[in-house]
Amino acid sequence: MNEIATAADTCLDAMGLRMRYAGRSDMWIWRRLKNDPDFPKPFIIGNKRFWRLSELLAYEELKRGRQHATA
Repeated sequence: MNEIATAADTCLDAMGLRMRYAGRSDMWIWRRLKNDPDFPKPFIIGNKRFWRLSELLAYEELKRGRQHATA
């Protein structure tokens, strides 16, 4: 079973997202949301943002594919 299928229901909050991307800042997240149309949009519960891990994995795969295409 691939990682995307097993991660389908896993969600990360902003802290989890920052940790996934090597301790990036809230500003990094804001820039991705503002300037990268492919970056997954969060959903909001209460006043907290959450990202689906499956969408983040798909985004990472898309970016890897584009890097290989330009190399």
